[in-house]
Amino acid sequence: MIKYLQSGPLVVVMAFILWGLTPLFYKYLSGGVLTHILIYRVIFSIPLLLGIRLLFNRRTLFRDLLKDKRSFVFCMIAGLLMIISWSSFIYALTNHQVLDPSLGYFINPLFVILLGYIFLKEKLSLFQMIAVFSGTSGLLFQLFSVRNLPILALIMGLSFALYGLIRKFIHYDAITSVTLETFWSLPVSLILFIYTDPDVTTPSEIPCILYIMTAPVTVIPLVLFAVALNHTSLIVTGLAQYIEPSMQFLIAVFIFGEVIHYDELFCFSAVWLGLLLCIIESCYRHYRQIPVCKHHTR
Repeated sequence: MIKYLQSGPLVVVMAFILWGLTPLFYKYLSGGVLTHILIYRVIFSIPLLLGIRLLFNRRTLFRDLLKDKRSFVFCMIAGLLMIISWSSFIYALTNHQVLDPSLGYFINPLFVILLGYIFLKEKLSLFQMIAVFSGTSGLLFQLFSVRNLPILALIMGLSFALYGLIRKFIHYDAITSVTLETFWSLPVSLILFIYTDPDVTTPSEIPCILYIMTAPVTVIPLVLFAVALNHTSLIVTGLAQYIEPSMQFLIAVFIFGEVIHYDELFCFSAVWLGLLLCIIESCYRHYRQIPVCKHHTR
């Protein structure tokens, strides 16, 4: 089965489609307690990840984790960023604000470009500079037109971009690092749960099985993505990542009936313009590097 999953591009696309469909699942958790959903998601993800991890031959053994102390510490930081990203995502979906995660994940690549420039000393191309300027202009327009900044979207976009930056410094295999990050997020989730809801029980109108199902809903696309990542070109992965926020945008507007205002539409459009420029540039650079007589996949 693992050999079949390593086909690459199709599996990466499948992962982002599953992520794009998650608002439909979280619709059934509307009104649920955020910290309850979070703790269930973390607790039940751990045994699932441990079981899936056994399917991989190339994995970092737990006894070897401390041999790379730097990666160990960065996994801790990644776990904290995971909590921030998950919490804001869960809050948005369970409070009928699906447009926020959509905008957040559209903004994410622009944050990635900016963080790469600041921390990794990567040079910005002309198209990338225009993209960042365009996205920033859209956000500023929304801020000054209605004095409202999409805080949830910015938190999701920035936290996930920082998570990606931190992952650059982790040298464990993908499944091991994600498992360790989830372990690190467990005590934080427990503290939040105890501190905010010491006497609250799971709402009776929401079946417990739905809380438990948050684990496979999270882990399955993550594992598909991790499995296929090394067998997929960066251009395919980069293009596929826009499937998720696009689906969330369509679900928010056409299924959940969320109203998108003029200022929000202008903000989305400015971000879309920036992303379109990045996509065009990425495609151009990618295909210039491919020999005319040969096309191959990894």
